[in-house]
Amino acid sequence: MQLHRNTTKLRKTCLAWGVFGALAWLAARWVGANPDHLYHGKASFFEVVSLDTVAVSLLSWLMLLWPFVIEVDAGGLTLRLRGITTRLPWESVESLTITRVGESWDAPTIKMCLAPGVKLGGRMATKRDGRRIYSLLELKDFTIAPEEVIAVLRRYGGGRVDAQEYLQHRAAKRVVARFMRGDEVRADPHLAEYLTAQRSIEAEKREELSSGDDQEPGRWC
Repeated sequence: MQLHRNTTKLRKTCLAWGVFGALAWLAARWVGANPDHLYHGKASFFEVVSLDTVAVSLLSWLMLLWPFVIEVDAGGLTLRLRGITTRLPWESVESLTITRVGESWDAPTIKMCLAPGVKLGGRMATKRDGRRIYSLLELKDFTIAPEEVIAVLRRYGGGRVDAQEYLQHRAAKRVVARFMRGDEVRADPHLAEYLTAQRSIEAEKREELSSGDDQEPGRWC
């Protein structure tokens, strides 16, 4: 199963910011040419900011020329990022976590923690306890719905994929929306499926621990 970045949508976003920056630069130039304008003294600052916006938008658009594909199967992950293809067996992936940015769940990101000594090409990493941690992509930037992305990763990655907090947040929003509409409030199917699978994974893990086996990788991240 392949997970593709929604490149078309992201290019439109970059283009929109580029156009906004260009218009802001023209407005700043006009303000700078009018000494009686209230913001005449700040025109040069706004020119620099608007040009920076155009430059960042252009750079982001150019970076989107490289494909971003995650292929998921029973053996592991194959990632094609910025022209570099990396094969990661599941044994080298300790965790895939859906994390929020700051205090908001508006743009949750997939963070991948790899086993010691393993690295991913085409991506910058942070390090923790000798392990590399990569931010892959925001869930909303795939071509399929966030719940479907999580379901694909869980289908093959099992307990390595942690999305419970995010799914609970999504489920709570749906419950509130149904309540406000006066619809029947019922259990969220995506969260229910996740929790059912998680209970099964935890039961298997307890059996392994009771038999003296090592814990599943991923507890460090």
